[in-house]
Amino acid sequence: MKKILVVIFVLIASYSYAQDLKFGLKAGLNFANTAGSDVENNKVNTRFYFGGFLNTPISDIVSFQPELLISMQGVKADEDISDMNVEINTTYLNIPLLFKMRLGPSNTAHFYAGPQLGFVLKAEQEVEMGSTTNTEDIKEFMNTVDFSLNLGFSFNVSEDFALDLRYNRGFTKLLEDGGKAYNSVIQLGASYSF
Repeated sequence: MKKILVVIFVLIASYSYAQDLKFGLKAGLNFANTAGSDVENNKVNTRFYFGGFLNTPISDIVSFQPELLISMQGVKADEDISDMNVEINTTYLNIPLLFKMRLGPSNTAHFYAGPQLGFVLKAEQEVEMGSTTNTEDIKEFMNTVDFSLNLGFSFNVSEDFALDLRYNRGFTKLLEDGGKAYNSVIQLGASYSF
């Protein structure tokens, strides 16, 4: 994983040299769930994400924006037993590689899309039954790398501050030996560039 990160940052740094480069920070809420044919009656697990980004123009209307995010995701399972609650909490190091396109003549609204590589940092299952809660580490059962696609919109409130809405859909199965269940995350957040 370290070698992949080094290669990505070397490529970004070499491309961005002598470009009109902007740095920024971002954070927001994750409305995380799972998608796929083996998913039934799961509920949204609301968590958060934070990180940073670089943005460099490719043309007058298109820019390239790689990001580095710590993203808390997961899902709440709907169990048949009335007093039992199951929650899966995962933490990823996500690296979205986004192409951002300006919409309209002003630099206010943008559409973006791009692939994302995610690395599982932590995965736990929390089972609450009555007054008893049991937490178990399930990272060994997870696929350690998650490939996904981002689609989203951003709106510049000012030159440096923007609001962001995106959807992230995973294409790698969550569990190594599990069924067809994939990450499905709506992100709502804000960013500040300088």
